[in-house]
Amino acid sequence: MYASIFETVELTNYINKKWAKKLVNAILRQIQRDKNTLQQQSHHSHPLWLVKKLKQQAPNDYQNILNENNQQAPMSIRVNIKKNIDEYTKQLKIKTINLKIAPQSLILEKPLNIKQLPDFENGSCFIQDISPQLAAIILQPKNEDIILDACAAPGGKTIHLSELAPKSTIIALDSSSERQKRIIENINRYQVDNIKIINGQAQKQDWWDGKLFDKILLDAPCSATGVIRRHPDIKLLRQESDIAKLVKLQQQILTNLWKLLKPNGILLYATCSILKEENSQQITNFLNKNNDAIEEPINLNWGHSQIGKQNYPNKYMDGFYYAKLRKK
Repeated sequence: MYASIFETVELTNYINKKWAKKLVNAILRQIQRDKNTLQQQSHHSHPLWLVKKLKQQAPNDYQNILNENNQQAPMSIRVNIKKNIDEYTKQLKIKTINLKIAPQSLILEKPLNIKQLPDFENGSCFIQDISPQLAAIILQPKNEDIILDACAAPGGKTIHLSELAPKSTIIALDSSSERQKRIIENINRYQVDNIKIINGQAQKQDWWDGKLFDKILLDAPCSATGVIRRHPDIKLLRQESDIAKLVKLQQQILTNLWKLLKPNGILLYATCSILKEENSQQITNFLNKNNDAIEEPINLNWGHSQIGKQNYPNKYMDGFYYAKLRKK
């Protein structure tokens, strides 16, 4: 390596660029010092800060996480509860896998165009990974409930709540008019009538009518580190400095929405992150600050149990986190 640097620096003499000697030498020496870092980033195809963080937080799983992030994500659908899943599987005419934790779910052998999904335009199914399909199952909505789905777009979890409790009242909150259009499209496709869309920010209360909620689903803004294989640009765009800002926003939203929950009500906190700061640490801090909050067990054979449950990306589903909180 040293010989290569020396020879390269000496080449400046032959091209009559002696003035560049110190600059070339400095650059090459820096590359030499950064060699291990560059090799790690190249080997894992992930930014070094994320590799280090995952290695520290999930020493037994981080290699699998990095490998899964470089694979093609599975295509999964949630079959409308009004449909017979066995009959719908036959109509698909390809191999599928059904996981017991999500009874209406199908993991497809290969990705399909929506035009190949029978009766898709009439709400036969929703394209949705298995992990977010669990939100409504864990929250267990009932017909008499008043439910808030905060940060609701594109509406997959909102629709699922409606399917399980068609006589409940569901408020779908989102701050983007463009994202709200997607919720409307899906509501129309599924022809459900118990969802009301409200424009507003979850960390504020200016949209709220003063009625407390029985259940709240908070799929919080996050680093999206559990869905990198679906959005590879996250590797380039997400910076380590973003995490603290996201944690602060999550804390603001969680604290605000807790005030809108009835006594004995349930708040389900969710992210598509795999970082502890946004997940188990966030909830631990919340529980320490709020004496009226109790963690409820999530009785599903899914993910790693800690404070809440953390799933890492695997061949069947994305990385995701849930914590179920009851208000005293």
